[in-house]
Amino acid sequence: MEEEVIIATLLKKLYLAGKIGHSHTPFENLPKGFPSDIGKEVKRMAKMLARKGLLILSKHNYGVGASLNPRQLEEIKAIIEKVFPNLI
Repeated sequence: MEEEVIIATLLKKLYLAGKIGHSHTPFENLPKGFPSDIGKEVKRMAKMLARKGLLILSKHNYGVGASLNPRQLEEIKAIIEKVFPNLI
């Protein structure tokens, strides 16, 4: 899969699930729904998105949680719309 498509799919997955701000999902679950051979790539992209400020990673009793940064929603929507037009 192309990097741009992986990023947009990951952001779309979290956006449609409502994982914004305090609502989060376990970091280990992020590769679910992707082909198994790109799981490490998905996690690498998620860490890169966290460095850019689009994802928020937070420690929890089960490990690390991931959610979309509510302050960056416009940029997140633009990335999703670029790959998946008319979705949002």
